[in-house]
Amino acid sequence: MKLRQELRDLLMLAVPLAISQIGLMLMTLTDSVMMGRLSADSLAAGGLAGNVAITLILIPQGLLMAMQPVLAQLRGNGGSPNGQDSRKFAQTLLAAFLLALLASVPIILLLTQIDRLLIASGTAPHLAAMALDYEVGFIWAVPAALWQVCCRYYLSAMERPRVILVTIIVACFANWFFNWILIWGHFGLPAFGLRGSAYATALSCWGMAIMLTLYSMIHRLFPAGLLRIGWRPLRRGMQELLSVGWPIAGSVLVEIGLFTVSTLLMSRFGAAALAAHQICLGISSVTFMVPTAIGQASTVRVGFHLGAGDPGLARQAGFLSLGLGIAFMALAAACLRLSAAPIIRLFISSEDPLLPAILTMGKQLIALAALFQIFDGAQAVAAGALRGLRDTRVALLAALLGYWGIGLPLGVLLAFFLKWGPTGLWWGFVAGLALVSSLLCWRFSLKSKARRQERDGPDGQHDGPQIHLAVPDQAGQEQRHLIGE
Repeated sequence: MKLRQELRDLLMLAVPLAISQIGLMLMTLTDSVMMGRLSADSLAAGGLAGNVAITLILIPQGLLMAMQPVLAQLRGNGGSPNGQDSRKFAQTLLAAFLLALLASVPIILLLTQIDRLLIASGTAPHLAAMALDYEVGFIWAVPAALWQVCCRYYLSAMERPRVILVTIIVACFANWFFNWILIWGHFGLPAFGLRGSAYATALSCWGMAIMLTLYSMIHRLFPAGLLRIGWRPLRRGMQELLSVGWPIAGSVLVEIGLFTVSTLLMSRFGAAALAAHQICLGISSVTFMVPTAIGQASTVRVGFHLGAGDPGLARQAGFLSLGLGIAFMALAAACLRLSAAPIIRLFISSEDPLLPAILTMGKQLIALAALFQIFDGAQAVAAGALRGLRDTRVALLAALLGYWGIGLPLGVLLAFFLKWGPTGLWWGFVAGLALVSSLLCWRFSLKSKARRQERDGPDGQHDGPQIHLAVPDQAGQEQRHLIGE
């Protein structure tokens, strides 16, 4: 009965979050379509500028993700935003908002220098100038984007995912409407061109931030005394978020770096190979949104049970999440294998002379992408379950070892030295992700078992609840080996 209830609670949280994640990707796709209709150069420059901006935002987003396990454990321990431990809720949330605003400053400064950075990296000057024009509009989105991330992570930790889903659906339509108005200048407004797409993103982000903030205020979900928190508790909140969150941000940076370098390496094999590579990565990114959401749900459910003093249920929630994530990705992999050619044709015009070469290479890479994403889904959910235990440093170490220690060197060896070509790079992805997912699943198994034995004792007898709201290796009190205690 507990298993069925846990499955229900997990799905009630994961399904809306998964649809929300896909909705966020649709907003990016809308921007690309609109910029493409403006001109090919606009799509190239705007897409490049947008990718740089989103990458910069993802790094502090990793820090803010630490809110989920911290707040979930507080809830499991009987706390609530307006009851027990309301002060701890307040210091965590206020610290997150402050970190979001502080992180906005260097991101905005970097984006205003994007033309110089792109020219230094070899980008054509006219494309760099267009990218700067886009960023001049996008900088208005940065604080709102991070603010709404704080609200989303807070509400997901409170297990209120439906309002997140509704907000993102509204934002998807609003983003399309604002793009249409501001790029071409409808309703008497000036035609901003490429910058109009950035303004549309900014307006959509501010709309999401305002909607989620007002919802939380109206339903009294924000902690009592949020704006009356003193400096000392605020500092404790920031230290806690940074302690748990910096390895998450590091893991994001490590993974982004891997795919950036791999794309640069793939370009050496020509336009057809690069196009097939980008198509397969794009498809994998869409399916990856589901295990990402399941991983977030796992963080909340594992953290909640751990805070409630029941590590056995926390372990069950983690493994149940893993089963769901792997099952979905296995189904997605089968669909990819069966429909490789039609999927590739969606991205390439039938009149494109490179289509036959892209189809040939794409079918090979999609076969590897099908295997790749099963491991990718497993590592995403396992990392989420470990975040619920507030064990985040191992995920960073595993990513460094798997992606940069094994995956990339093996891919380079196979692709360039053993002459496997583009498929060699992708075999490196598969090997790296297989190692990372295995390490993280093993770590969760060992860690959750150890937490259960702490409560029940070595003979398996329950000696009463033992609630642990901090994991020692996250607070820096002791160092542990990558695998095991």
